[in-house]
Amino acid sequence: MTIRLSLYTTMVPYTLDTDPIYIANKDLLTETRNNYQFDLAYLAPIPMLKGDLPAGESFSIDYLGKVTSALARLAANTLAVKLKSSWDPLDELQDYEDFFQVLEKPEVISTYQTDSSFAEQRLSGANPVVLRSVNNLSDYLQPTEISEIIAAFENSLDLTDNLYVADYTELPSIASGTFERGRTYLPRPIALFCWRSLGFGDRGQLVPIAIKLDVALKDRTLITAKDDSLDWLYAKTCVQIADSNYHELMSHLSRTHFVMEPFAIATGQHLAATHPLGALLRQHFKFMLALSSVARKTLIAPNGPIDRLLAGELPCSLDIVKQAFKTWSLDKFAFPNAIAQRGMADKEKLPHYPYRDDGNLVWQAIHQFVTDYLSLHYQTPDSLSQDRDLQDWTKKLHLVLSLDGGDGKGMPAQIDTLAQLIEIVTAIIFTCGPQHAAVNFAQYEYMTFAPNMPFASYHEFAGSEEFSQTEFMQFLPPSQQAAAQFSISYLLSSFRYDKLGYYDRSFFEAFEGDMNEKIHFLVTAFQQQLHLVESEIERRNQNRVVAYNYLKPSLIPNSISI
Repeated sequence: MTIRLSLYTTMVPYTLDTDPIYIANKDLLTETRNNYQFDLAYLAPIPMLKGDLPAGESFSIDYLGKVTSALARLAANTLAVKLKSSWDPLDELQDYEDFFQVLEKPEVISTYQTDSSFAEQRLSGANPVVLRSVNNLSDYLQPTEISEIIAAFENSLDLTDNLYVADYTELPSIASGTFERGRTYLPRPIALFCWRSLGFGDRGQLVPIAIKLDVALKDRTLITAKDDSLDWLYAKTCVQIADSNYHELMSHLSRTHFVMEPFAIATGQHLAATHPLGALLRQHFKFMLALSSVARKTLIAPNGPIDRLLAGELPCSLDIVKQAFKTWSLDKFAFPNAIAQRGMADKEKLPHYPYRDDGNLVWQAIHQFVTDYLSLHYQTPDSLSQDRDLQDWTKKLHLVLSLDGGDGKGMPAQIDTLAQLIEIVTAIIFTCGPQHAAVNFAQYEYMTFAPNMPFASYHEFAGSEEFSQTEFMQFLPPSQQAAAQFSISYLLSSFRYDKLGYYDRSFFEAFEGDMNEKIHFLVTAFQQQLHLVESEIERRNQNRVVAYNYLKPSLIPNSISI
């Protein structure tokens, strides 16, 4: 399935120090470097852009046109909704469905209360990066809780093999948040699943077994799939609330947007637009700094969406963002490594994991392109060591990403081998493109309909009394909050600016003559490989209960541009 290239026998060696275009742009890089400075105080320890947005980083007219179109569609839908002005709980679940008047209803509306949908969202939902295999169940549950599960299932479960857990105790214990009419709460549950070799086709299915509501609860902390259906629905909703906060603050905001911002800043400081790596990375950083600037003024600002909608007050939510950054590193969170560290790589044990399986195809395509592209420019070890700007870029990132005590967040102090650089660049491109696409564009399907993934709990439940239908509705977002969740989830996933592997004219203008032809050849081969990946994903989707489209290359932008 891989398109192989054969061009290296006719290459002319490319030496940065003698390239006239590169030399001509050295002065320009010196002039613009001061515009790319690190702000180490605003959201410490996350390095962010300091000062005004540099020239050339602003949104294009075309981009703003797409934003305007998205806002117009949202406005048309909002005008058609008979929105209740009250902050009181909605009367019934249908009221949440009524938010979709012009915009298309997500498919999850018809299945979200089922165990199969709940489990599938761990594998192909908005946040498919939490589930991990269980080596020792006692790491998550007390012996009495394990016995309770065994008794509930009448000894029909094997709790020693092929178990998986979604553990949200990584979320810190935070003070409850507030909204206009009361308080909000963030549960920290642990959800236990098993893989059963039964169900759809011959693949089996992931099945939820039990949920530990919150490690802080002292009474009735465990609910199993055999308990009362409303109690079980409540427990699953606790998981969904935790998952939505984990998603927005950790998987999405921190571990795509904010972890990539330092790389864009360092690129502006040290890699000219005609530097081979600078030219490539600029395609994958397009509009990212502009988007971050907007986010600081809106999304993460006081009284912004994170402050008003998520479970904790703004300082608590931002602490979660910072903690996620502290525990991230480029190498450990590189796609194959992250999958392996969660024990999710074994396809024999877990045959169905669309995020893993489709992600592997896209990762391999990017890795091959990056290998061919960088091999074109760096043909000897000396070409790496003598590229002063590349080494300065590396050193700066290692330094800035070490300020919180970490060892460069996976960035070495210098680049010694081509293989090392290939892994770094592949991880950057994958994070900016496919990884962000996976966690961003699923927001419409899974988060606009608030009962599926509420951003907060609006009713405190100690876990001891029986849970009524009335209490469940009080638990969900009231009308105003649900409408705001609908709007932000739609806007954050409303359009894609470009497409992975399709680069604009400025990229090709960085190269002349024979080199330009070689670059065109490489990019065309990359696009063809991505087309093959797309065809394979479409074939797989025909055999899936729920199609997974978020890693189809045609639906992956190059950059974190929304």
